[in-house]
Amino acid sequence: MKINSQSMKLLNEQLIVRILVEKGSLSQVELSRITKLTPSTISRIVFDLIKMGLVEKGKRIQTSALGRRATSLLLTKNFCSSVVFNVGVEQTEVAVGYLDKSTKKLYTFPTGTLSSFIEKVNEFLNLLRNEQPVSSKYTSIVFAFPGIVDPQKAEVIYAPNLNWRNVKLTELIHYNYPIFADNEANLSILAESALSNDVKKFGNAFFLYISQGIGGGAIINNKILRGARFAGGEIGHTVVEARSNTKCHCGNYGCLERFASLLLPITEYEKNGKKLKGKTLGEKFDSLIKMNNIGEQRAKEALKGFLYYLSIGLINIVNTFNPNVIILGGDSNSIWKNFGEELYKMISKRTMPKTLEGVIFRDTIFDKGSASIVGGNMLAIEHIIETLS
Repeated sequence: MKINSQSMKLLNEQLIVRILVEKGSLSQVELSRITKLTPSTISRIVFDLIKMGLVEKGKRIQTSALGRRATSLLLTKNFCSSVVFNVGVEQTEVAVGYLDKSTKKLYTFPTGTLSSFIEKVNEFLNLLRNEQPVSSKYTSIVFAFPGIVDPQKAEVIYAPNLNWRNVKLTELIHYNYPIFADNEANLSILAESALSNDVKKFGNAFFLYISQGIGGGAIINNKILRGARFAGGEIGHTVVEARSNTKCHCGNYGCLERFASLLLPITEYEKNGKKLKGKTLGEKFDSLIKMNNIGEQRAKEALKGFLYYLSIGLINIVNTFNPNVIILGGDSNSIWKNFGEELYKMISKRTMPKTLEGVIFRDTIFDKGSASIVGGNMLAIEHIIETLS
């Protein structure tokens, strides 16, 4: 970009919006201090951003020890920055997001077949246009999928557990909004990188997305690892049992997700007819954790193989990606809280020397499934910033 007064103005507008996205409500004085721009420059930029409908004035806040108060500036919630479809094998969540990084879940519906899914998506988009403050100028539609996704074309290349291939979303969704799509784990690590201090600090992290299948999203040197064919981080389809006859949905045998998804311990527990409480996979797994925590032997036995193979997957992540932070999430956000000590003992026995030094293991900071929704909204926010004019 050739730098002139107009392009400099645009760069400064983008800078101010990024800072407000990251830090929240600030005064013009604080913005001037952070950006090193003059108060008059900040004032002109803020005036334009208010005129564009992106920023609004809030309460008066304390800005100095001398008791001076100034008007705070905040990103507007007068329109949705995103409509996010968080696609699971069993059900899809519909949420909206805003410029201030907040999100709100609205509906769920059975994912079903591809044709019924697309029909439902178009139905909900039509509904949301009347119910929510969507904007033809600023709102994007974002999809989070379990599988290999080309984010540049918004195309699902292959979602093994759904058996969907070459789904070109821009040809199927008939609304005049930008359409984005990405893998659910990639969006989850994007959300963590935007809101988690440890991921921001190190810039090297891995998100292990555990649901009916297993996905992975990696950030290496502050960039999402996608790979040449968008399959970077697909840890769920690494082989953990080379001589296994257990066939995976991907067509291979012995994949990690066939031994360490949430479905496996639930199926093991219920195989003799005793049912776990809950309607969804996540709810049933939480019930299994509760039974384990009160000492039920059947629950302990059901979880034994799951934890063993999960530890193998974590070892492979440590040895392959060498991250500073490893995050567990998906349909459960308390796996490390409940089993971290046991898992760490198994991991530490089998990793190479020094590879575990300083590695942070933890659960996601988000509720079940919400990490990918927040990440989808961050994708939409970045689009708004990049296309400011």
